[in-house]
Amino acid sequence: MLSTEHKILVCAARLEPDELDFQKLRRCMAAVIDPGHLINLAVKEGLAGFLYRSLLKADLLETLQPCDKQRLYQTYYLTIRHNLKLMHALNELLKLLVPRQVRVMLMQGISLLQDVYRDIGLRPMNDMDLWVLPHQYADLVDCLLGQGFERNSIYPDTFCKGEVVLDIHTHILWAERIASRALLINLDQEVIFGNAHPSNGEDGAALCLNPADQFLYLSLHALKHNLERLIWLVDLCRLAAQWKPADWQALTARAEDLGQKMQLFYMLFVLEQIFNLELPAEFSAYPNGWKPNFIERRALGRRIKGRPLSTATQLYLISAGRSLRERIALVTETLFPRPKILRQVFPDAPNIGDQALYWKRVLQILGLLKT
Repeated sequence: MLSTEHKILVCAARLEPDELDFQKLRRCMAAVIDPGHLINLAVKEGLAGFLYRSLLKADLLETLQPCDKQRLYQTYYLTIRHNLKLMHALNELLKLLVPRQVRVMLMQGISLLQDVYRDIGLRPMNDMDLWVLPHQYADLVDCLLGQGFERNSIYPDTFCKGEVVLDIHTHILWAERIASRALLINLDQEVIFGNAHPSNGEDGAALCLNPADQFLYLSLHALKHNLERLIWLVDLCRLAAQWKPADWQALTARAEDLGQKMQLFYMLFVLEQIFNLELPAEFSAYPNGWKPNFIERRALGRRIKGRPLSTATQLYLISAGRSLRERIALVTETLFPRPKILRQVFPDAPNIGDQALYWKRVLQILGLLKT
Protein backbone atom coordinates (compact mmCIF):
# COMPACT_ATOMS: atom_id res chain seq x y z
CA MET A 1 0.00 0.00 0.00
CA LEU A 2 1.22 3.50 -0.83
CA SER A 3 2.20 5.73 2.05
CA THR A 4 0.19 8.89 2.68
CA GLU A 5 3.08 10.93 1.30
CA HIS A 6 3.15 8.93 -1.95
CA LYS A 7 -0.63 9.26 -2.28
CA ILE A 8 -0.23 13.03 -2.02
CA LEU A 9 2.43 13.08 -4.73
CA VAL A 10 0.36 10.89 -7.06
CA CYS A 11 -2.62 13.18 -6.51
CA ALA A 12 -0.45 16.28 -7.06
CA ALA A 13 0.79 14.88 -10.37
CA ARG A 14 -2.70 14.52 -11.86
CA LEU A 15 -2.95 15.99 -15.35
CA GLU A 16 -6.18 17.91 -14.81
CA PRO A 17 -7.01 17.93 -11.08
CA ASP A 18 -10.63 18.61 -10.19
CA GLU A 19 -12.36 19.40 -6.91
CA LEU A 20 -12.51 15.71 -5.96
CA ASP A 21 -8.72 15.54 -6.36
CA PHE A 22 -8.32 18.61 -4.18
CA GLN A 23 -10.60 17.10 -1.53
CA LYS A 24 -8.46 13.94 -1.54
CA LEU A 25 -5.35 16.09 -1.29
CA ARG A 26 -6.79 17.96 1.71
CA ARG A 27 -7.67 14.70 3.49
CA CYS A 28 -4.20 13.26 2.92
CA MET A 29 -2.44 16.47 3.95
CA ALA A 30 -4.41 16.47 7.20
CA ALA A 31 -2.86 13.07 7.98
CA VAL A 32 0.73 14.17 7.34
CA ILE A 33 2.76 14.20 10.54
CA ASP A 34 6.05 15.48 9.12
CA PRO A 35 5.68 17.92 6.18
CA GLY A 36 9.47 18.08 5.93
CA HIS A 37 9.57 14.38 5.10
CA LEU A 38 6.89 14.92 2.45
CA ILE A 39 8.94 17.69 0.83
CA ASN A 40 12.10 15.57 0.95
CA LEU A 41 10.21 12.76 -0.80
CA ALA A 42 8.80 15.19 -3.38
CA VAL A 43 12.31 16.39 -4.22
CA LYS A 44 13.62 12.82 -4.42
CA GLU A 45 10.79 11.75 -6.73
CA GLY A 46 11.18 14.88 -8.90
CA LEU A 47 7.71 16.15 -8.02
CA ALA A 48 8.42 19.16 -5.79
CA GLY A 49 7.08 21.54 -8.44
CA PHE A 50 3.89 19.51 -8.76
CA LEU A 51 3.45 19.52 -4.99
CA TYR A 52 3.94 23.29 -4.81
CA ARG A 53 1.44 24.04 -7.58
CA SER A 54 -1.15 21.58 -6.25
CA LEU A 55 -1.00 22.87 -2.68
CA LEU A 56 -1.27 26.40 -4.06
CA LYS A 57 -4.36 25.57 -6.12
CA ALA A 58 -5.97 23.66 -3.25
CA ASP A 59 -5.38 26.56 -0.81
CA LEU A 60 -3.17 24.32 1.31
CA LEU A 61 0.14 26.11 1.01
CA GLU A 62 -0.62 28.35 3.97
CA THR A 63 -1.15 25.31 6.21
CA LEU A 64 2.60 24.59 6.05
CA GLN A 65 5.15 26.00 8.42
CA PRO A 66 6.90 29.07 6.93
CA CYS A 67 10.17 27.18 6.50
CA ASP A 68 8.46 24.31 4.62
CA LYS A 69 6.45 26.71 2.45
CA GLN A 70 9.60 28.67 1.65
CA ARG A 71 11.50 25.53 0.70
CA LEU A 72 8.80 24.44 -1.76
CA TYR A 73 8.62 27.94 -3.19
CA GLN A 74 12.39 28.12 -3.65
CA THR A 75 12.60 24.65 -5.18
CA TYR A 76 9.94 25.53 -7.75
CA TYR A 77 11.48 28.84 -8.79
CA LEU A 78 15.05 27.55 -8.73
CA THR A 79 13.89 24.83 -11.13
CA ILE A 80 12.58 27.53 -13.47
CA ARG A 81 15.85 29.44 -13.21
CA HIS A 82 18.00 26.37 -13.82
CA ASN A 83 15.89 25.16 -16.75
CA LEU A 84 16.06 28.58 -18.38
CA LYS A 85 19.85 28.45 -18.11
CA LEU A 86 19.93 25.02 -19.71
CA MET A 87 17.62 26.12 -22.51
CA HIS A 88 19.71 29.23 -23.19
CA ALA A 89 22.91 27.14 -23.33
CA LEU A 90 21.21 24.73 -25.73
CA ASN A 91 20.07 27.53 -28.03
CA GLU A 92 23.58 28.98 -28.13
CA LEU A 93 24.99 25.56 -29.00
CA LEU A 94 22.41 24.96 -31.74
CA LYS A 95 23.45 28.21 -33.45
CA LEU A 96 26.92 26.73 -33.93
CA LEU A 97 25.64 23.34 -35.05
CA VAL A 98 23.42 24.60 -37.88
CA PRO A 99 26.24 25.74 -40.23
CA ARG A 100 28.11 22.50 -39.54
CA GLN A 101 24.97 20.51 -40.40
CA VAL A 102 25.23 18.64 -37.11
CA ARG A 103 21.90 17.37 -35.81
CA VAL A 104 21.32 16.35 -32.21
CA MET A 105 18.41 14.52 -30.63
CA LEU A 106 17.01 16.11 -27.50
CA MET A 107 16.45 13.36 -24.95
CA GLN A 108 14.52 12.99 -21.70
CA GLY A 109 13.67 16.20 -19.82
CA ILE A 110 14.86 18.79 -22.31
CA SER A 111 12.82 17.14 -25.08
CA LEU A 112 9.64 17.40 -22.97
CA LEU A 113 9.79 21.00 -21.82
CA GLN A 114 8.33 22.57 -24.94
CA ASP A 115 5.52 20.21 -25.90
CA VAL A 116 4.69 18.32 -22.71
CA TYR A 117 5.45 20.68 -19.81
CA ARG A 118 4.08 24.14 -20.41
CA ASP A 119 5.24 25.07 -16.91
CA ILE A 120 9.01 24.54 -16.86
CA GLY A 121 9.03 24.72 -13.08
CA LEU A 122 7.37 21.32 -12.94
CA ARG A 123 10.12 19.30 -14.64
CA PRO A 124 13.49 19.36 -12.80
CA MET A 125 16.63 18.60 -14.80
CA ASN A 126 20.13 18.12 -13.43
CA ASP A 127 21.59 18.09 -16.93
CA MET A 128 20.72 17.83 -20.61
CA ASP A 129 21.03 14.60 -22.57
CA LEU A 130 21.85 14.87 -26.27
CA TRP A 131 22.12 11.98 -28.71
CA VAL A 132 24.28 12.40 -31.78
CA LEU A 133 25.20 9.80 -34.36
CA PRO A 134 28.83 8.64 -34.06
CA HIS A 135 30.04 10.30 -37.26
CA GLN A 136 29.01 13.74 -35.95
CA TYR A 137 30.29 13.30 -32.39
CA ALA A 138 33.66 15.01 -33.04
CA ASP A 139 31.99 18.09 -34.56
CA LEU A 140 29.64 18.36 -31.57
CA VAL A 141 32.52 18.07 -29.11
CA ASP A 142 34.48 20.70 -31.04
CA CYS A 143 31.55 23.12 -30.73
CA LEU A 144 31.23 22.44 -27.01
CA LEU A 145 34.93 23.02 -26.33
CA GLY A 146 34.78 26.16 -28.44
CA GLN A 147 31.97 27.45 -26.23
CA GLY A 148 34.03 26.99 -23.09
CA PHE A 149 32.65 23.66 -21.93
CA GLU A 150 35.10 21.45 -20.07
CA ARG A 151 35.25 17.70 -20.45
CA ASN A 152 34.80 15.72 -17.24
CA SER A 153 37.99 13.79 -16.47
CA ILE A 154 36.11 10.75 -15.17
CA TYR A 155 33.12 10.76 -17.52
CA PRO A 156 34.54 11.82 -20.90
CA ASP A 157 31.11 12.22 -22.54
CA THR A 158 30.01 14.73 -19.89
CA PHE A 159 30.72 18.42 -20.50
CA CYS A 160 30.33 21.22 -17.95
CA LYS A 161 30.18 24.99 -18.09
CA GLY A 162 29.25 26.45 -14.74
CA GLU A 163 26.01 24.83 -13.65
CA VAL A 164 25.20 23.69 -17.19
CA VAL A 165 25.97 20.00 -17.67
CA LEU A 166 25.58 18.11 -20.94
CA ASP A 167 25.66 14.33 -21.32
CA ILE A 168 26.45 13.30 -24.88
CA HIS A 169 25.41 9.89 -26.17
CA THR A 170 26.33 8.20 -29.44
CA HIS A 171 23.78 5.42 -29.00
CA ILE A 172 20.13 5.76 -28.08
CA LEU A 173 20.46 3.07 -25.40
CA TRP A 174 23.85 4.14 -24.04
CA ALA A 175 25.71 1.29 -25.80
CA GLU A 176 28.86 3.42 -25.88
CA ARG A 177 29.22 2.38 -22.23
CA ILE A 178 27.56 -1.06 -22.13
CA ALA A 179 27.74 -2.45 -25.68
CA SER A 180 25.21 -5.24 -25.06
CA ARG A 181 22.45 -2.67 -24.53
CA ALA A 182 22.31 -2.38 -28.31
CA LEU A 183 20.74 -5.86 -28.25
CA LEU A 184 17.60 -4.46 -26.62
CA ILE A 185 16.21 -3.04 -29.87
CA ASN A 186 15.67 -4.81 -33.18
CA LEU A 187 16.17 -1.84 -35.50
CA ASP A 188 19.39 -0.02 -36.31
CA GLN A 189 19.57 3.22 -34.38
CA GLU A 190 20.06 5.23 -37.59
CA VAL A 191 16.52 4.20 -38.58
CA ILE A 192 15.15 5.59 -35.31
CA PHE A 193 17.20 8.78 -35.72
CA GLY A 194 15.88 9.21 -39.25
CA ASN A 195 12.29 8.85 -38.06
CA ALA A 196 12.58 11.85 -35.72
CA HIS A 197 11.06 15.28 -36.30
CA PRO A 198 12.47 18.81 -35.84
CA SER A 199 12.03 20.25 -32.36
CA ASN A 200 9.21 22.82 -32.25
CA GLY A 201 8.51 22.11 -35.90
CA GLU A 202 11.52 24.15 -36.97
CA ASP A 203 14.06 22.87 -39.47
CA GLY A 204 17.09 23.37 -37.25
CA ALA A 205 19.79 21.33 -35.55
CA ALA A 206 17.56 19.95 -32.79
CA LEU A 207 15.40 16.86 -33.23
CA CYS A 208 12.90 15.00 -31.07
CA LEU A 209 11.89 11.36 -31.25
CA ASN A 210 8.51 10.64 -32.74
CA PRO A 211 5.85 10.08 -30.03
CA ALA A 212 5.91 6.27 -30.12
CA ASP A 213 9.72 6.07 -30.04
CA GLN A 214 9.73 8.70 -27.30
CA PHE A 215 7.36 6.66 -25.14
CA LEU A 216 9.39 3.49 -25.59
CA TYR A 217 12.71 5.24 -25.02
CA LEU A 218 11.48 6.93 -21.83
CA SER A 219 10.18 3.57 -20.65
CA LEU A 220 13.57 1.94 -21.15
CA HIS A 221 15.31 4.86 -19.47
CA ALA A 222 13.03 4.56 -16.43
CA LEU A 223 13.58 0.80 -16.27
CA LYS A 224 17.34 1.21 -16.64
CA HIS A 225 17.27 3.41 -13.54
CA ASN A 226 15.10 0.99 -11.53
CA LEU A 227 11.98 3.19 -11.81
CA GLU A 228 13.57 5.21 -9.01
CA ARG A 229 11.66 8.47 -9.61
CA LEU A 230 7.97 9.09 -10.12
CA ILE A 231 8.71 12.02 -12.44
CA TRP A 232 9.78 9.54 -15.14
CA LEU A 233 6.35 7.91 -14.94
CA VAL A 234 4.64 11.30 -14.98
CA ASP A 235 6.60 12.09 -18.16
CA LEU A 236 4.94 9.11 -19.84
CA CYS A 237 1.45 10.05 -18.63
CA ARG A 238 1.87 13.60 -19.87
CA LEU A 239 3.32 12.53 -23.19
CA ALA A 240 0.30 10.33 -23.93
CA ALA A 241 -2.32 12.62 -22.39
CA GLN A 242 -3.79 13.83 -25.69
CA TRP A 243 -3.28 10.65 -27.70
CA LYS A 244 -6.04 9.24 -29.87
CA PRO A 245 -6.66 5.50 -30.42
CA ALA A 246 -4.54 5.63 -33.59
CA ASP A 247 -1.58 6.88 -31.54
CA TRP A 248 -1.90 3.96 -29.15
CA GLN A 249 -2.12 1.54 -32.05
CA ALA A 250 1.03 3.11 -33.52
CA LEU A 251 2.77 2.63 -30.17
CA THR A 252 1.99 -1.09 -29.99
CA ALA A 253 3.09 -1.57 -33.61
CA ARG A 254 6.35 0.26 -32.95
CA ALA A 255 6.95 -1.76 -29.78
CA GLU A 256 6.59 -4.91 -31.86
CA ASP A 257 9.04 -3.58 -34.47
CA LEU A 258 11.63 -2.66 -31.85
CA GLY A 259 11.21 -5.80 -29.78
CA GLN A 260 9.90 -3.78 -26.83
CA LYS A 261 6.48 -5.37 -26.41
CA MET A 262 7.10 -6.70 -22.91
CA GLN A 263 8.61 -3.43 -21.68
CA LEU A 264 5.54 -1.58 -22.98
CA PHE A 265 3.29 -4.00 -21.08
CA TYR A 266 5.27 -3.40 -17.89
CA MET A 267 5.07 0.38 -18.12
CA LEU A 268 1.37 0.46 -18.96
CA PHE A 269 0.68 -1.87 -16.03
CA VAL A 270 2.57 0.41 -13.63
CA LEU A 271 0.93 3.57 -15.01
CA GLU A 272 -2.53 2.03 -14.69
CA GLN A 273 -1.87 0.92 -11.11
CA ILE A 274 -0.31 4.17 -9.87
CA PHE A 275 -1.97 6.89 -11.93
CA ASN A 276 -5.14 5.14 -13.14
CA LEU A 277 -4.01 5.71 -16.72
CA GLU A 278 -7.07 5.40 -18.93
CA LEU A 279 -6.61 3.76 -22.32
CA PRO A 280 -9.15 4.07 -25.15
CA ALA A 281 -11.95 1.53 -24.82
CA GLU A 282 -11.27 0.14 -28.28
CA PHE A 283 -7.56 -0.25 -27.59
CA SER A 284 -6.24 -3.58 -26.33
CA ALA A 285 -3.04 -2.82 -24.44
CA TYR A 286 -2.40 -6.46 -23.61
CA PRO A 287 -3.06 -8.76 -26.57
CA ASN A 288 -3.95 -12.35 -25.71
CA GLY A 289 -4.93 -11.35 -22.19
CA TRP A 290 -1.39 -10.77 -20.92
CA LYS A 291 -0.95 -10.51 -17.16
CA PRO A 292 2.30 -10.18 -15.22
CA ASN A 293 3.69 -13.47 -13.92
CA PHE A 294 4.72 -13.93 -10.29
CA ILE A 295 8.23 -12.45 -10.72
CA GLU A 296 6.97 -9.52 -12.79
CA ARG A 297 4.14 -8.81 -10.35
CA ARG A 298 6.52 -8.81 -7.38
CA ALA A 299 9.04 -6.64 -9.20
CA LEU A 300 6.56 -4.05 -10.47
CA GLY A 301 4.70 -4.15 -7.17
CA ARG A 302 7.71 -2.56 -5.47
CA ARG A 303 7.32 0.59 -7.55
CA ILE A 304 3.55 0.55 -7.20
CA LYS A 305 4.07 0.54 -3.42
CA GLY A 306 6.52 3.42 -3.63
CA ARG A 307 9.90 1.66 -3.78
CA PRO A 308 12.34 1.41 -6.70
CA LEU A 309 13.16 -1.89 -8.37
CA SER A 310 16.16 -3.91 -7.32
CA THR A 311 19.02 -4.23 -9.81
CA ALA A 312 18.29 -7.93 -10.33
CA THR A 313 14.63 -7.37 -11.20
CA GLN A 314 15.48 -4.36 -13.36
CA LEU A 315 17.80 -6.50 -15.47
CA TYR A 316 15.12 -9.20 -15.67
CA LEU A 317 12.47 -6.75 -16.88
CA ILE A 318 14.57 -4.67 -19.26
CA SER A 319 15.83 -7.78 -21.06
CA ALA A 320 12.47 -9.58 -21.24
CA GLY A 321 11.64 -10.84 -24.70
CA ARG A 322 15.28 -11.21 -25.74
CA SER A 323 17.05 -14.50 -26.36
CA LEU A 324 18.83 -16.27 -23.52
CA ARG A 325 22.20 -15.41 -25.07
CA GLU A 326 21.27 -11.73 -25.28
CA ARG A 327 19.98 -11.66 -21.69
CA ILE A 328 23.14 -13.30 -20.36
CA ALA A 329 25.31 -10.85 -22.31
CA LEU A 330 23.40 -7.85 -20.95
CA VAL A 331 23.42 -9.04 -17.33
CA THR A 332 27.09 -10.01 -17.42
CA GLU A 333 28.31 -6.77 -18.98
CA THR A 334 26.06 -4.60 -16.80
CA LEU A 335 27.38 -6.20 -13.62
CA PHE A 336 30.98 -6.49 -14.83
CA PRO A 337 31.67 -3.88 -17.52
CA ARG A 338 35.09 -3.34 -19.06
CA PRO A 339 37.70 -1.77 -16.74
CA LYS A 340 37.39 1.70 -18.31
CA ILE A 341 33.72 1.87 -17.32
CA LEU A 342 34.27 0.20 -13.96
CA ARG A 343 36.79 2.90 -13.06
CA GLN A 344 33.97 5.41 -13.50
CA VAL A 345 31.97 3.43 -10.95
CA PHE A 346 34.89 3.67 -8.48
CA PRO A 347 36.43 7.09 -9.19
CA ASP A 348 38.04 7.12 -5.74
CA ALA A 349 40.29 4.18 -6.70
CA PRO A 350 42.00 5.25 -9.95
CA ASN A 351 45.27 3.42 -9.43
CA ILE A 352 44.23 -0.10 -8.46
CA GLY A 353 44.71 -2.94 -10.97
CA ASP A 354 41.96 -4.48 -13.05
CA GLN A 355 41.75 -7.65 -10.95
CA ALA A 356 41.37 -5.67 -7.72
CA LEU A 357 38.80 -3.51 -9.48
CA TYR A 358 36.62 -6.53 -10.27
CA TRP A 359 36.93 -7.88 -6.72
CA LYS A 360 35.75 -4.48 -5.54
CA ARG A 361 32.78 -4.82 -7.87
CA VAL A 362 31.95 -8.27 -6.48
CA LEU A 363 31.92 -6.85 -2.96
CA GLN A 364 29.68 -3.99 -4.11
CA ILE A 365 27.17 -6.37 -5.72
CA LEU A 366 27.11 -8.50 -2.56
CA GLY A 367 26.32 -5.38 -0.58
CA LEU A 368 29.54 -5.59 1.39
CA LEU A 369 30.99 -2.36 0.01
CA LYS A 370 29.57 1.12 0.26
CA THR A 371 30.32 3.54 -2.58
